[in-house]
Amino acid sequence: MAESLRYYIAHNGGLKVMEHRAGSMQPVAEHFPGVTLEHIIGGIKKPEVVFAAVAFDGGYRSEDAGKSWTKIIDGDARTFTIDPHDERVVYLGIGPIRLFRSEDGGKKFEPLDSMLDFGPEVTKKWGVPAQLTGVEFPHVRHIFIHPDDQNLIYVLLEHGGVLLSRDRGKTWYDRSVGIDYVDMHYIENLPGSKERYFVSSARGFFRTDNGGEHWRRAETGMPWAYTEMQSYSHEWHFMPGGRMVLCGGKGSPGVWRRDKHSPLGHILLSDDYGENWRISTKGLAKENEWMPWVLLQHPTDKNALFAGMGDGARGYGFDARISGKGAFYASRDRGDSWEPVLKDTPSVLTAWVAAN
Repeated sequence: MAESLRYYIAHNGGLKVMEHRAGSMQPVAEHFPGVTLEHIIGGIKKPEVVFAAVAFDGGYRSEDAGKSWTKIIDGDARTFTIDPHDERVVYLGIGPIRLFRSEDGGKKFEPLDSMLDFGPEVTKKWGVPAQLTGVEFPHVRHIFIHPDDQNLIYVLLEHGGVLLSRDRGKTWYDRSVGIDYVDMHYIENLPGSKERYFVSSARGFFRTDNGGEHWRRAETGMPWAYTEMQSYSHEWHFMPGGRMVLCGGKGSPGVWRRDKHSPLGHILLSDDYGENWRISTKGLAKENEWMPWVLLQHPTDKNALFAGMGDGARGYGFDARISGKGAFYASRDRGDSWEPVLKDTPSVLTAWVAAN
C-alpha cells in the first residue's frame, strides 16, 4: 500500500507520523515522548485536523496533519469521536467517566454531565479491576454516533457498560442487560438499522436486536467462544457485502499475566452478520503472539483494512518505558489476507491512517 497516505502509529512512549518515501515507510514527525496514547483520530473532509487522547495527561489537537499539537483539555483523555454528520462536532471521553462535546471543530469543549445522572443501580458497575484501584478510574472507552441519526449516541464504559442517548446527550439510558462483565470496547450498528448492534468486550462479543435493551453472545466459530474468561474481543468493523472483521485474543491482559501466555491474538471474519466466524490465517499465524489492538478502514479503498498489533505490554500510562513488540499489517481484500506494512516495531496500541 504505497499510495499517498499518512500513518499515525502510536506505541508505548510516543507517536510516529509516517509516509511512504523512496520505497519504504519513513517517519516525518515524532511526538508525545514518554506517554501512552489511548486513541488517535482525524477528519475525513479535513484530514489535517487530528485528535490524540493521551492517558493521564489530556486531549490534543493538530491542524497541520500531526506536525504540531495543541493541548485542548487536561485530564485522563481516552477517546475522541468526530460526528460523521458534521465534522465541526467532536466528542471527547475521559476518566473518571465524563463526556464532552465541541461545536467548533474541537477547539472548545463543554461537558455533557447529564450522562452522570444515574442512580446507584447503574453506577455501582462503574469501576476498575481490584489490582487497578487507586491507579486509574473507570473511563469512557468509545463514543458512537449513528451514521443515519446525529441524535442517536452510544457510549461505552471501561468498566461500566453501554449507555444510550436518543436526544444528542440530553437524557441517557443504561443498555447493559445481558452483559455480565461490563468492560466494553467497540460498538457499531448493522448498516441501515437502528435496532441491531454488535459490541465487543473483555469477556465476549454481543449482539442486540432491540437497540440494546438486551444483549446475547454472537461467538459461534470463535476459538474460545462462550467462555467466561477467554473470549476477548477488541476493535472490529462492518465491511462491504455484509462481512464483519473482528480482533480477538485468548483472555484479557490480566489473564495473560496470570496464566503467563502471550495474547494468542487472531483476526476473525463473518460473512453472515455475526452468525458464524472463522479465523483469517493467510499472512497471519492462527495463534499470534500479538494482540491486534486496532483495526482501521482505509480512507479511500472500501475493501482495505489496517491492523496494529502488539504483545501484552500496554502501558495504560503506568509505565510507557515498556515498549513491547508488534507490527502494522494491511489487507486489500476485506481481511481475507494480510501483509506487513511495518515489521518488528514496538507494540502498536492505536493508529490512524489518512489520505495525504
